[in-house]
This record gives sequence, structure tokens and C-alpha cells, in this order.
Amino acid sequence: MNTTMPLSARPRGQTMVLSVVTMLMLALMMLIGFNVAHTAHERIRIQQAADAQAYSVAVLQARAMNVNAVINRTIAALTVAQMSLHAWNTVASHEVDMLQGGFIAFGEVALMEAAQCCITGPCVVHCTDAIEAGVISFKYKSAKDEYEGKLSAKEQDFNNAVRALYDAKKSLYDQEKDFVGQVQAQINNGSILTDMLRKTAPQAQYAGLHATNVNNFLCTLDGPADIGACSGSEPLVFARARHPPSERSKQMQETANAARGLFNTAGGFGGMLGGRPFAKGAPFIISSPDKMMEIQGNEGSYTATYAPTGAFVSRVGDSTYNKDSANDQTAENVGSATGAGGTLVRWRHGVGVWLLGSSVFSSQSGGEHRGAVGDNHPEFKTIAQIPNEATFISFNAHTNPSERNDWGQPNAYGAVTQDLRLLQNGGRGAFEVAKNGSGTINIRIGQEQRKITLVPANTGVAVGKAKAYFHQLGADWTLPPNGFDPFWRAKLHPFKRDELREVLSIAGDPNAYVAGPVEGVR
Repeated sequence: MNTTMPLSARPRGQTMVLSVVTMLMLALMMLIGFNVAHTAHERIRIQQAADAQAYSVAVLQARAMNVNAVINRTIAALTVAQMSLHAWNTVASHEVDMLQGGFIAFGEVALMEAAQCCITGPCVVHCTDAIEAGVISFKYKSAKDEYEGKLSAKEQDFNNAVRALYDAKKSLYDQEKDFVGQVQAQINNGSILTDMLRKTAPQAQYAGLHATNVNNFLCTLDGPADIGACSGSEPLVFARARHPPSERSKQMQETANAARGLFNTAGGFGGMLGGRPFAKGAPFIISSPDKMMEIQGNEGSYTATYAPTGAFVSRVGDSTYNKDSANDQTAENVGSATGAGGTLVRWRHGVGVWLLGSSVFSSQSGGEHRGAVGDNHPEFKTIAQIPNEATFISFNAHTNPSERNDWGQPNAYGAVTQDLRLLQNGGRGAFEVAKNGSGTINIRIGQEQRKITLVPANTGVAVGKAKAYFHQLGADWTLPPNGFDPFWRAKLHPFKRDELREVLSIAGDPNAYVAGPVEGVR
């Protein structure tokens, strides 16, 4: 018996249906894979862009501080050069003053010998001595006039040199302010950051942290008001007030005074007195110098005693020897003084004494030249500092530096947003299920409705943090941050919890304040 089923009664198309369902599931899985991979790739891209922004801003901050430190050192060196010029002029003036002292002292000896002179008897020798002492006195006077003429001829050269050093300091100060302005412009979404974002994440945008970064930079600078206002609040910005020019001036005063103390700094640099080095020590004594003894015919003794002061930057209105400034006084004087002293001449039967002391000062209000030379040409020297300024931009230290405020060192932040569905070259990929951006597929399982989201509908946000920090290699962190040492560096830095929430909020992340632990924070 034939039991074969007719062909028309056989089931058909079951394999095809299963194949279509399988291919649909495979296609769906492939689309999900493409979307997940693309989303992860773009999220990595914008995170790198955010870190790059933060690190680049920190590099700009650190390099700005290093450039300022080098300029400040140069300004301090120019101030020391001004001090050295004043030291040279003071020592040269003191040579003239010593000759003046010999002239007057020997005049006193001549009078003393003349008082003992008589016509006959042993006292006749005093008459001869009086005449000889008078001749020596006028030899001193002749030598004094000769040296004074030579020094007076150099006075204009001295003034020009001090003025040129002032102009150099002013030029550096102007360049420093201009440089700070350029760095500020770059931090505030300048071409450096714009080009970097275009190359790292072309479809992304920076998310509103430029002002915060600018404030972080400006708050760490102590300078004139025209470099920009310092504003902001913790935890993002450690704001602080700027100090008046007098405070910055005191920093330069202390730096310059420490760099060049007395006349003999750097192996006797500063001049000779009576043919001998002007060494430090108080009191300082020159006994029978060759120059004086030659005038005296190598007879008797010539002794100069005084307390050397040196070359220094002094406070406003002080043209003597005080090198300290009060809080409200700008150190605008550059000067040099040998200190008070005297000349003692012993010659045959007489003794002569005369006071010594020379000084040369330059200030905003003019200048002076005290001593034997100054009596003849006390003309204007030149100004030593910039009026109403302190000639440099310094690091603005925090009033209470601690670990909580990172020792007053500036923060730098990065924040980048991007629609994670966009391709690098623009538009959306062929794997997008819904062109309206929803990227959602509805699936019914039994009686329940399920949704599969291929890509997040919201925009991706990435943030980063970096820090410009101060560290002298090999110094074990003992040197505090300052505006004179170029040891500023940059590094990526971890967030603190509240700080991260603030940055995410500024960047526009709706989940900025979701509770949860932050790595590295207890």
C-alpha cells in the first residue's frame, strides 16, 4: 500500500521563518554592538579631550609662572646692577672724601704747629713744621680737586646708566603684564585649546569652565589691577586679595638686598678705598694707605675709621642707612652709603681730625650725592622704581596655605560635551535605528513590553582636573611656592567630591549631584 503524503499536503516555509528571525536577531545584536562600541569610543574621546584641556591649562599656568619667575629674577638682577653702580659711585666719592679729610686734618696740624711757633729757641722748628703741614694740606686739596673733577665728569654717565637700567626694568615689567594677558586669553578658549579640541574630539564642545580657569590663574598673581580681577569661590577657586604695590616692592627690596650686601660682595667688587679693598666689618679701618702716605711724604700716619653700610634698596623718604620698609611704604630708593666715620692724622707734633661719610641715592623724587663730591654737584640722579608700581608680578600666596587649599596653587579644569551618536566626521552612522535620535526598540515578551536603548539619548559629559604645582627637584618640598624660582610644573590631579559635583554642574550634567562615593575620597 502507498502511504506517501501528497506533495500539496506537506508543511512549507518553516525554515525560512526561523532564518529571518535569526537574521533579525543577529542584525539587532550587530547594531547594538556597533552602537555600544561607537558610544564607548566617543566617550573615551571626550574624556581624553577633557583631560587634555585641564592639563593644557595647567601647563599654561605653570609656564606663565616660570616665565614670570625668570623675568622677576632679571628685574632683581637689574636692581642689583643699579645698587652696584651706586656702590661704585659711593666708594669713588669716599676716595674724594678721604682726600678732603686729609686736606682739613693737615690744615688743623698746620694751625697746631703754628700755635707753637716762636722766633728763637727750640720752638722754631714748629714754624717750619707749620709751613710744611700747610704745603701737605694743599697737596691733599690739589689731589682732591683732581679726583673730584674726574668723578664729576662721570656723573652724567652714571645717571645715564642708572636710567638705562630703570628703562630695562620698565620694559620687562610691561612685557610681563603683556605676557600674562596673552596667557589669560589662551586659557579663555584661545587658539591653543580650540585647535586641540578640533584635533582630539571634532564633534565636542567645551562646557563653560574657561572663566573658572582664568580666575584660578589670576588669583595666583600679585600685581596691578589691570591684569584682571580675581574672583570665584571654593572649592574651585581659592580666591585671595591682591596686595598694594608697597608689599610687592618690599619683596623686591628684600631679594635685591639679599643678593648684594656689602661693597666687597663677589670678591671685592665695588671699589678700593685708599688703594685697599673696601672689606666688610664694623668698624672698618684703613691705616696709612699708600695714596695718602705718598702725599704726606711717607711720614706720620693717616687712619680712616668708619662703619661700612653697603649698597641697598631703601624705603621711601629714607636717604640714610635704613634698609627696612614699613607695610605702607614702597621701597623706591636705590642707594649706597659708606657709613659714618672719620679721619685721624698724626704728623710730627700735631693731630688733625675730620668726619667722613659718602652716599649716593636715586629715588622717584630725585636723588642726592652726599660727601665731599656732593657738595659740588647734588643734581638729580634718576628714579629707581616705577611710580606707583613695584616693577614685577609676583606669586600671590594664600593667606593660610594648607593641604585643604592645595597650598594656594591653582587648579585647572576641563569639561567637554558631545552627542555620542555623532560620527567623527559629522552626521550619524548607518547603524542608527531611529534617525530622530531616540535609538530605542520596543519588544513585547509575552504580556510585557520591553525597550532596548541602543545609545543614550542624553549628551555625554566628560570632566578632568589638573594642577600647576611648585616643586624644586631634590629639595624635598621644603621650598614654598614663590614668584622668583622657575620650578612650576603641571600634572593631572584627582577630584574631591564637592569639587567634582560643582564641575559637573557647570558642565550641564543632570546627574551632577547623585549621591555616591568618589575614588580617593573617604
